[in-house]
Amino acid sequence: MDKAILFGLFDFVNFHICKSLLNKGLEVTGIHLAETGQIEFLEEKRLEVGRNANLIEKSLSEWGIDQEKSTPNTSLIISIYDLFMSKKEQILEDKNVTRQMVKYLEGNRNEVSNVLILPVQMLTSTFRGKEIEGFLDLIKGVGNNTQSIYLPAVYGPWQTNTFLFQKVLSSKYQEIEITTDEREWSNDVLFINDALESIVDIIETGEPGSFVLESGQKNQWLRCADYLNIAENHRAKNGYESLDLNSGIVKVSVKKGTSLKKSIQEQKDHVQRLYANQL
Repeated sequence: MDKAILFGLFDFVNFHICKSLLNKGLEVTGIHLAETGQIEFLEEKRLEVGRNANLIEKSLSEWGIDQEKSTPNTSLIISIYDLFMSKKEQILEDKNVTRQMVKYLEGNRNEVSNVLILPVQMLTSTFRGKEIEGFLDLIKGVGNNTQSIYLPAVYGPWQTNTFLFQKVLSSKYQEIEITTDEREWSNDVLFINDALESIVDIIETGEPGSFVLESGQKNQWLRCADYLNIAENHRAKNGYESLDLNSGIVKVSVKKGTSLKKSIQEQKDHVQRLYANQL
């Protein structure tokens, strides 16, 4: 992979993918699916990336107008995971959004790999998400090479308040109801830095297929909750059944296992820095 196009540049997981690819010296075009005025902590995220000649930001309409012929070894990365966890997946039914993606894939199907970052909940029999399923049918029909990467819960800097861990940490600085959202997968959890290595490794292979990332640790989500001293009454078990994995889905245990102490402290420090700037 020499170039990446990311939809939802400043979303939680996508933002970390962006930084990782920039650190590798790759060219990244980040597409904003919403107006930048709606992006929380926009300036802080831009400062974290810094001035980088390899990063180009565009609105969806700008990208649609300026779409150039792609170069070989380009990955088109769509984090449906971030949209799902932020409850914004309805945007996948917007024809102004999908039209641009389909046009690009149709015109560059021999040069582009389509990378879909997906919630692991989709691998259960109880998952219902017509917006996501309809979008996947549309995208997979025009791409020659598709990688589907499924993630459980993910924590770390820039985690959103949909997740219980971020709610607990940010509750020191703002009034917020501490409950487990029905969308949060509580059967496993990954530290974002550990997950990133596996995600980028999969993308760089360029091999099509479906992959589900896992910590390889029993009750990892509960261990994190215990470490954060989250009360039992705040831990509502998600309503999803266990994963239904067929033979075509490859399990990938993250290579690196950052300790709970170090990983959670990193998120704590990040939350403190963010909200201290607002006081």
